[in-house]
Amino acid sequence: MEIRRVRALLGPNLWADVPMAEIWCDLSDHSPDDLAAASRRLRARLSDLFPGLDLPRRPSADQGHLKHEQWLARALLATIVELVARISERPGFSQVRRTSERGIYRLVCQLQDGLPPQECAAVAVALCRSALTDTAYDLQGSLDRLRTLAGDARPSTTCAALLSAAKSRGIPARRLAHNVLQLGYGARQRRLQGSTTDRSAAAQPTATERDLLRTLLACVGVTCTDEPAAGQHYRMLVAGRRVLAALAWQPGRDDNGGGPTVTDVSHLIHPELCARAVDCARVLGLERAEVRLIAADLTQPLAGQGGQVSEVIANPPLDRYLEAVRTRSIAEAFLDTLYRPGENGRIPIVAVSGTNGKTTVTRLVAHGLSVSGRFVGMTCTDGIYLADRRIDTDDCSGPQSARLVLLNPEVDAAVLETARGGILREGLGFDACDVAVVTNIGEGDHLGLSSIDTVEDLAEVKQTVVRGVAPWGTAVLNAADPLVVRMADHCKGKILFFARDSAHPVLLHHRRHGGRVACIQGSDLVLAEGETERLVLALDRIPLTHGGRIGFQVENALSGAAALWALGLPMEALCAALETFGTDLDKSPGRFNVLSINGATAVFDYGHNPSALLAMIDALAVFPHRRRIAVYSAAGDRRDADLIRQGQLLGQAFDRVILYEDQYVRGRQPGEIMSLFRKGLAAGDRVQEVDTIHGWQDAVEAALWLAQPGDLLLVQADSIDETVAYVRTRLAEDLSRRDPLLNQHGFAGSVGTENPAVLVQA
Repeated sequence: MEIRRVRALLGPNLWADVPMAEIWCDLSDHSPDDLAAASRRLRARLSDLFPGLDLPRRPSADQGHLKHEQWLARALLATIVELVARISERPGFSQVRRTSERGIYRLVCQLQDGLPPQECAAVAVALCRSALTDTAYDLQGSLDRLRTLAGDARPSTTCAALLSAAKSRGIPARRLAHNVLQLGYGARQRRLQGSTTDRSAAAQPTATERDLLRTLLACVGVTCTDEPAAGQHYRMLVAGRRVLAALAWQPGRDDNGGGPTVTDVSHLIHPELCARAVDCARVLGLERAEVRLIAADLTQPLAGQGGQVSEVIANPPLDRYLEAVRTRSIAEAFLDTLYRPGENGRIPIVAVSGTNGKTTVTRLVAHGLSVSGRFVGMTCTDGIYLADRRIDTDDCSGPQSARLVLLNPEVDAAVLETARGGILREGLGFDACDVAVVTNIGEGDHLGLSSIDTVEDLAEVKQTVVRGVAPWGTAVLNAADPLVVRMADHCKGKILFFARDSAHPVLLHHRRHGGRVACIQGSDLVLAEGETERLVLALDRIPLTHGGRIGFQVENALSGAAALWALGLPMEALCAALETFGTDLDKSPGRFNVLSINGATAVFDYGHNPSALLAMIDALAVFPHRRRIAVYSAAGDRRDADLIRQGQLLGQAFDRVILYEDQYVRGRQPGEIMSLFRKGLAAGDRVQEVDTIHGWQDAVEAALWLAQPGDLLLVQADSIDETVAYVRTRLAEDLSRRDPLLNQHGFAGSVGTENPAVLVQA
């Protein structure tokens, strides 16, 4: 029994819409003969340690190895849940799921804020091992350590109260550090440390400069004192032009050596005294303040009893008030000073997922929002972009990149490519989105990893973004993919289906019930709601689609247009976005870039799975070129069957195939990927020659040397940045050979791009 890994899924995830702890447990070291006895010993010990523990019913001795193994996994999860309940709240959700790997189980339970899941899992395993080996275990000592760890990690009273108040208001909130909060996203966010906000620092000096403080308070009829005066000391919490609470404050220490004596006197404050406290905050320009005063009687007006203000604190210590008054209204009223009624701190968020087309659709939607005047933060496979500036060049399609964009105070709209890996590792990088796009599932990709073995498993993961749609939002789903269509049942918002075929049964059924769809009618892109139709653009005015001849790009244009429509983008801006977004190296690098090099037509594309290759072969069918060459590879973390399948497809569609291996062998032996491709190529009825070369660039150089004018060359891009740089260099060289004078001052990168209308058949 051992823990393989522990994941903290902080955003909506495969299991639920709340944070979860996922623990991968290995039970394979228990032999079949030992399991029945092990489960018996474990049940007896756990029942002694945790009376009333809700353990599953132990299987009988003749029920087999698997049943006893599953029981052990459930017993371990029950132990983890019980430990969590002893140091925090009992998790409201828990589940055991067996993986495809022998003896490996995923144990899942709700993650409490501040709870250390790794340590809880380790204690549970140690406890169960001691039970199985009949050895002593210091449970109380472990619980004490867990409580200490949880206490150190938990938010402060103020932080916890503000988090709860934000949740009740629908304002996204997360802890950036121990007690530093981010409320809201992007340009509408506010950050707090305790009660100090990102916009309150400038007011503090005014409150501490005594001469100025006396003058300002005098103008509202309040006396400020520097000397200790007779009377009771009071502290009043002011926010949003009202007094939220008042404390009677006895300076010094109590008889037990603790802090000052504090008494809640909020119910005794005279209305006139409240008004003067509010005046003190307003005259100093403070939305939130603590007014410290000395008065004989809190139930009487301040002036009549000679009361005086001693201090006005710009960043009031909320902990004291929350602990003394114990009401949610203080945190809620404090939050009201940051966000007006109806405001929730949100910016438009679009999440794009699927097997293929994610990056293109992400770029198209981001382009459309930029056209409409938004400052867009975008994450995708190619990096992180803030407007036109690229700040990261790695694969940034995960939740950490999404959170980074949503932390930027300039971003007023976010478009986030959301890949399976990030969902499995951490969940989504946001609590809810306005639009979720699922492009397709098809034959899937990366199957066999992280216990995602079938396309149905993959669809369940991708479905997370649909479950993440806010009640006011929309899921944009591919009507031609049955696995995507089924996701509609899990959406809290509205559904907008898209498909090339306007007569697709899913579209027709949805329209009959007043739903919205995006489709192609004749040669036009159409958006429809119920019986109402709006012709958007003819396909020959949408460069991405190459005049409507490239099927998968038509689908990308449909889903992108649907997402922008769902966001409420004006139709003029939507049309402008479609008309100005193409497949050039700047707008869509490595995604069906059609170029002319040395008289041959070269198509550079990032497709790297059977579904993408099928779509590419279908797209290339409209090109008139008779001789076809492919330069191709795939990462080593694909299943053998997927590599063989791609080899078969290549062998049926190309005359010559150049295989290569590069940096993405991912655990396979040198030559293993090419060997599996060759196995599939052997079944091809078209391919005549197969070459194997190490390295992407050497393979492309060889293909260009072999290619003759009039040939069609498919180049599978291994690294987008490397590909773009290489292509620009080759186009510049080609241009220089044709007319050296054109290239004296450097190559801009546009010359050499083929006109698709000339290349493809009518």
